[in-house]
Amino acid sequence: MSLNLKTKPILILSSLAVVFFFVYSFLIFSNPGSHFTWPDETANYFFIKNFVSQSNFSFAEPINLNVDNIIKPRSFNVYQGNLVPGSFLGMLLLYGLIGKIIGIGLVGFVTSLLAVIGVIFFYKLLLKIFEPKIAFFSALLMFIFPGWWYYANFSFLPNTAFIAFLLVGFYLIVSLNQNIKINYLRIAVGLLFIALALAIRTNEFIWILGILLLLALVYRKNIKWQFGLIFCAICILVFLPIFYFNQQTYGYFLSFGYLRLQNGPTLASALPTEFKATSSEFINLTKFLILPFGLHPRAILANFNTYVLQLFPLYFVGALLGILIFFKKYQAQKQAVYFLVFFLVSIYLLAYYGSWIFEDVMTLQLNHLGISYVRYFLPIYILALPFAAIFYYWLIGLFDGKKLKIAAGIFVFISLFAFSLNLVYFSGEDNLIKIAGNLKDYQAISQKVLALTEDQAIIISQRSDKVFFPERKVIGRWQEDDYDRWANIIENKVPLYYYSYEGEDFLNKFNLLLNQYGLELRDKKEITAKESLYKIEFVDYEENDNQ
Repeated sequence: MSLNLKTKPILILSSLAVVFFFVYSFLIFSNPGSHFTWPDETANYFFIKNFVSQSNFSFAEPINLNVDNIIKPRSFNVYQGNLVPGSFLGMLLLYGLIGKIIGIGLVGFVTSLLAVIGVIFFYKLLLKIFEPKIAFFSALLMFIFPGWWYYANFSFLPNTAFIAFLLVGFYLIVSLNQNIKINYLRIAVGLLFIALALAIRTNEFIWILGILLLLALVYRKNIKWQFGLIFCAICILVFLPIFYFNQQTYGYFLSFGYLRLQNGPTLASALPTEFKATSSEFINLTKFLILPFGLHPRAILANFNTYVLQLFPLYFVGALLGILIFFKKYQAQKQAVYFLVFFLVSIYLLAYYGSWIFEDVMTLQLNHLGISYVRYFLPIYILALPFAAIFYYWLIGLFDGKKLKIAAGIFVFISLFAFSLNLVYFSGEDNLIKIAGNLKDYQAISQKVLALTEDQAIIISQRSDKVFFPERKVIGRWQEDDYDRWANIIENKVPLYYYSYEGEDFLNKFNLLLNQYGLELRDKKEITAKESLYKIEFVDYEENDNQ
């Protein structure tokens, strides 16, 4: 790819940003309703919409008080019977405030916009570190990188916004100059964006603060002690409204939706059981903050191999080879700092998320780009792109003559683009075209089930809760202990249904188990070729005796 163009690279990237804004909005335009494939998106959209109209993040569900809080979709939590977000409130509050200005119908496009802004600022950031050709090609790679392309389409997942804010913030703070007044303004705005990123993904604070400390140490001659005070003041201002809504939503200003809220009031006491390694609250809290999933080297290596090398071979084999060239060619301090940031962040995120072991076999089998590892590894992928750019520019440079170099550059870019296009839109069961079709199916299924159920009905489903909520109340997770609570729901004259995607053998065993609690599946209604709706009612022993 040649940069001997009369048009400036920033104009090319800006033009591409307009195109990719619409490319990244593919799922928005493909969604006929307000249902989503990710439970997290379902929850985030619901509470953003609730905040736009009600200015809070709590939704009353009185029946929960009598059934131990089982009525909730996945990715939701319950506090004092009310449905509340099962996440951090930062993104919900930010998008909710934006929604109050532009309307809930346009809020979904915020993520698409941030995605292209992130690419532009990635380019501007790399211009401070590498030569323009590497910065430009890295930005092109970021536009088409499958992970970024894919998750930019999921409007109500936080990962794209989180990284975009980080890129804007770090660009501003590494662009300091000798003008003190401009420095203070630039550093304040840059730190504001980093604080917003922390508000969106607060659990990422360790490595973000680590980068800031590393930059402060390396460039200590250019850093003023007042910058630390500015950052603290900005973080306080950003998190004060979050603390306020934490208190309103969860009953404790340091609480958040990932906790077992009923075990409060302290953060340590409310930790989920799986994060408690010892009887010491201090050790448990430290583990939760640093390595919540423990440290499992085999899982880390397996996830690195599967979701870095095997999933994106053209990018990461290129990046690994590019690192070898990087060590020979790039000797400046700023480039060494970039590599150190990439290395340390990669090691930490691989240890943090790579130690997480999925127990849902179906999720592992059906998802490639759509598995959570990919969105959590996005910082690793993005930071690696300049090394891939270095390798491919070196490869192009092996050809003699301007025309051959241009042809080789075009071939490399088209090959990478075709690889990404195939992975994003056509590969696996979780590609965007498949998801767009699923969203249309969800709308059709939802309408069919709504017509068969009462307005006050509750639908139980392990995987399809996102299809029926919020039009119907749902139970998205349950245990055998909950069957008595189901009976309690029916006793209170609330219609209860089970939406099944399981086979006949499972349903027969499930029905026998329900019989032990005086319940049974009735009135089967076929919704699709593989999915059916059953009503759950008390066993009619008299009717059974007469049969």
